[in-house]
Amino acid sequence: MSLPYRVTLLQLKADLTGPGAPGEKIELGPKIPDEIFSLAGKLLQVKVPADSKAEPAIIVQRGDRGWRIVAHSGLIRMHESTSPLDDYWTVDSPRGLAQLPPFRISSSSGPFVTPKGQSRPPSSSRKHTVLRTIVEVTALVGVGVVLLAIGLWYGVPHRHLRAVPDDVILINSSDERESVFKAVAGTYVTGKKPGDGVIIITPQGHVTLGALDHKGQPIMPPRLAEEAKAARRNQSACVVTSFGIIATSDTDTVLIGNFKWRRTSVN
Repeated sequence: MSLPYRVTLLQLKADLTGPGAPGEKIELGPKIPDEIFSLAGKLLQVKVPADSKAEPAIIVQRGDRGWRIVAHSGLIRMHESTSPLDDYWTVDSPRGLAQLPPFRISSSSGPFVTPKGQSRPPSSSRKHTVLRTIVEVTALVGVGVVLLAIGLWYGVPHRHLRAVPDDVILINSSDERESVFKAVAGTYVTGKKPGDGVIIITPQGHVTLGALDHKGQPIMPPRLAEEAKAARRNQSACVVTSFGIIATSDTDTVLIGNFKWRRTSVN
């Protein structure tokens, strides 16, 4: 029997016929996996205007764990946590979620869906299951070695470090590094509500990533704390972290991917 999950809609109408207001949250209560897959299918159909700041998502929680489901370019992404900055898996159909945590164990009915959306029957052979497990473990070890090598190369000891894009140039000059960090330094947030993200960048290049509490102050200790690398992208100052490139947008905002963080006076 499938276990229920707590489901919350972010910036979505209750019937998922369109985006909701920025910061809007709707608690749907407990849902079984099939119901969540159906919601993900509706999420794919939601049209977000180009000038809208809405970032619709479905938050799925069980116990103290949580995952974030979003639609992107006709595909479904499931983040490893409720944060939009965390790593994610991508599937091309709602049913593809059945193969991902947290649904893989509890979802025993229906066909198993591969990452490309192709259906195949579940393995009935114990031998095949053991062999597949060995292959998966070997692949994970290989990925771990590659990530370790990247981390040692760039000097950022976090497993989620991504390769620096070609248009980002790391800076070695101490004077220019100091100039970049001073240009980007500040406190930036995604909103003012409890749980909204907050990034603090010091003039020395120390970066922390966390969330706001009910008083609008950063929760301590932060989720991540690290020393960033100074860089430039198209002549604009930016810093390289394990969770993405923080690039200056204007004097009051920075960009991490497609997400805009606004400067605030929070200390």
